[in-house]
Amino acid sequence: MSPESNINEGNDRPREAINPWVTRVYIVDDHPFFTFALTSLINSEADLTVCGSGIEQGSVLSAVARLEPDLLLIDVNLMQQDGLTMAAALRQVSRGVPILFLSSLQNPQFEIDSRWLEPCSFVEKTKDPVDIITAIRQTLTKFRVFHNQLPSNH
Repeated sequence: MSPESNINEGNDRPREAINPWVTRVYIVDDHPFFTFALTSLINSEADLTVCGSGIEQGSVLSAVARLEPDLLLIDVNLMQQDGLTMAAALRQVSRGVPILFLSSLQNPQFEIDSRWLEPCSFVEKTKDPVDIITAIRQTLTKFRVFHNQLPSNH
């Protein structure tokens, strides 16, 4: 399996063909083992599924535009670039999609520097798997609250 492969090929379908009650997650992480483990963890939940993963910016942007995930999980420390740069590029193709940043270490400055990317949240990779799933669900809840506070265009 190449690092740019779509881990969950079965979910690479148009949005209309997907169960609306299942949250589709796209993972941006450059550690294949962690990506595999995270994919297995997410796919074990009835209401979550991984629709794809990648690390190279061009293919990630293309995949996210095509797959229209409900949540982006982005590693803060990517080898080729930092997660903030990747998130900024992703905001161009997925303006309102919530972002959950993954990090090996808590970095308060990164959290401050990324506030313009709202809605976004953070979780440490070293947390218990249950905490990571909780962080995914909390990020989605935060997004719904954030989205409902925006002025309507009526």
